[in-house]
Amino acid sequence: MIYTMKLFMSHSSKQKLFVKELRKYLPESLKLWIDEKEIAVGNNLSHTIKNAINEEADFLIIVLDNHSVTSDWVAREIEWGLLREIEIGRPFLLPIVLEPEAWSQLTNSNIKNRKYLKCYEFTDTEIQATATNLIFDLFLLISDHYFDNGKNNVQKTTLSIIDKADSLTEELAEKIRLLVYPFRQQTPLELIRLLEMLKEQDQLNDIALFDFYPFIEKLQKQGHLTGLVSDGEYIWVKQEHHAWKTAIHIENKEKIAKKACSFISSGDVIALDSGSTTLEIAKQIAKGLKMNMWEDLTVITNSIPAAQALLSISSILELKDKNGILNVYMTEGRIRPNSLAVVNDGAAFKDVLSGFEEMLVRLGGADICLIGANGLYQNSGFAVHNDYEIKTKQAIIKQSKRTFIVCDPSKFNIKEERKFVGFDEEISVITTSKGYVKEVNEFEQMIASTLTKLIIA
Repeated sequence: MIYTMKLFMSHSSKQKLFVKELRKYLPESLKLWIDEKEIAVGNNLSHTIKNAINEEADFLIIVLDNHSVTSDWVAREIEWGLLREIEIGRPFLLPIVLEPEAWSQLTNSNIKNRKYLKCYEFTDTEIQATATNLIFDLFLLISDHYFDNGKNNVQKTTLSIIDKADSLTEELAEKIRLLVYPFRQQTPLELIRLLEMLKEQDQLNDIALFDFYPFIEKLQKQGHLTGLVSDGEYIWVKQEHHAWKTAIHIENKEKIAKKACSFISSGDVIALDSGSTTLEIAKQIAKGLKMNMWEDLTVITNSIPAAQALLSISSILELKDKNGILNVYMTEGRIRPNSLAVVNDGAAFKDVLSGFEEMLVRLGGADICLIGANGLYQNSGFAVHNDYEIKTKQAIIKQSKRTFIVCDPSKFNIKEERKFVGFDEEISVITTSKGYVKEVNEFEQMIASTLTKLIIA
């Protein structure tokens, strides 16, 4: 059985067209109560509308313009809505402001002290944005009351409403992750600045700072910001999660991967480090093999996703157990659940070669290695934030003839404390400059008198 959420729209007769246009951008399962369609001929107008607000509606939406703020009828509907709000013990009345002067003329303090949506231009874009924000706010209110408190005081909503709102929430969470990604505990991002950055992207334009703090907390509780930490004033990346890291800067990573593949030749032994950029390289290698670009490639990796991407072509190319096209080796060690990388930490690898180095030694070393980085160590090299990653990366470099550091340019803004390679070593850095021209120029100046070479994809 499918249930609908019912919204009563309180508005002046002047704004009937706005309400009808707004309705176009709402899911079918979100029903608007509009008087001209809901009131049968002969019914008592006052009784019918009061009953709709008190008995049928899940929320009362007040559309405020210069006419409605002076309308006795709208004032009566607001009064009924406020009484209903007290009765059910949760937010029930939500304002949408169409004219700025209307909000300043409003005298009811019970309305003026709450958040409102605004739609000052009667365009498809603005009305659609208002509908999106309305769906999002309704979902947050439902989450607060229906899910968090475990009370069923709200009528059941359809899965389609929740799915739609959940999708919008995840889209916003992805934007937040992207903005916060360069910031670590040593250099955290102020929440007030994060809100400003979101508003610069036309996100959460109507939310106040004191509402933003609990909003971030709610997203964290709902699992949308895994890997991020906030202390109520600042926010930063604590753990880079594979699930969302692979979606960040994807266009730049694809360019880097294509450029990296241009340095691969048939017969090469390739050491492929774990990471989101090296995963894109694995995908590009697989595409190249399907197009007969190379043969007799050997890839050693500590990344489960990269190994899967490489072997995705097995059935297409009908690879036999022993073949002259591609052989993939996995390293030995513990699998990190967040990155799906094999690492060598703990007592088992304390006094022995890392799993990666042992495999490289057995195969006679690598022709090239492709290594990711988490950020920079001061102005002297690339760094990571875990000690056990250092051992693996340094072992790969030691056993490889040529070293490529592959990283998107956002990493130049990130400062890490555990250096694994210095600019005084013969390494090549493959990156892009799109969106980060200033950072790339500064990095190029940083390595100008070193052995490190910069390659722009």
